[in-house]
Amino acid sequence: MILPFRFLRLLACLALAAAASGARAGGEAFEPDDHSTDEGPAYFGFVKDERGVPVRDAKVSASYKTSLTLVTRTNATGGYKVRGFKKEISPNDVTITCAKEGYRQLRVFRRPLVKGRPVRSVETECRLQRVQ
Repeated sequence: MILPFRFLRLLACLALAAAASGARAGGEAFEPDDHSTDEGPAYFGFVKDERGVPVRDAKVSASYKTSLTLVTRTNATGGYKVRGFKKEISPNDVTITCAKEGYRQLRVFRRPLVKGRPVRSVETECRLQRVQ
């Protein structure tokens, strides 16, 4: 039996929601489970293609100015999480990029930080486009 595309898309969305259970929408804070007192916010989000389909095994780099870059890979749902920057580092000084062979980076969306509240997490979505 061949499943309709809409049904498959619904299943993919449900898988994304389950994988991102720690990353709640609506501006609520992402709560790292083993956050140290010297550690800054967690950087998390998803890498998707131009149609919004998750990209697995994409390389995500979180770079602080020119001195430090932390690298991770996305999981099966395109999700990632990077931790390790000290709390003294401003989230505005950290740049998120993504890459995968056969793709080029289109743009990076960062959820705006809430003014007047401590930054516990920074959510970023990266979009890639297939290269022909």
